Amino acid sequence: MAGRRENGSGGAGPTVTRVGAALIVALPRELDDDALAALRGRTLDQVRHAGVRAVVFEASGLDVVDAQEFGALASVARAATWLGVRPMLVGLSAGLVRYLVDAELDTSAFAPFGTLDDALAALAAEEGAARHDEPDDEPDDAHGAGEEPSA
Repeated sequence: MAGRRENGSGGAGPTVTRVGAALIVALPRELDDDALAALRGRTLDQVRHAGVRAVVFEASGLDVVDAQEFGALASVARAATWLGVRPMLVGLSAGLVRYLVDAELDTSAFAPFGTLDDALAALAAEEGAARHDEPDDEPDDAHGAGEEPSA
């Protein structure tokens, strides 16, 4: 199809993979209109049905992004928040970070992390802390209800 860019995996748009409680969305090299439409549709559909706690937008393969494209990506992140998941952005090059800062773009839709490993480690730590904060299901009396402990 003319005008349609490929992401190297055979189609326009992102590659989406589930890793534990996270949905990993590997962004294509360019965020043209076709790629953004595929990103929006696939990501939100997967978030809605996958039962994940976070969606991680992995941007290490992203070459360039302009204000409009970044705004569209942030819109997907805000929609994911409405679906109950935490959007994270990882793997930005120093040049893209510099552009986002210099252009004063609103990045508040994302929790930023340097690498995918950093983001997954943060999720694992949060999950561990959440489990630690949950009350135990076992009664305090290990001998069972109604029994007196032996002296």
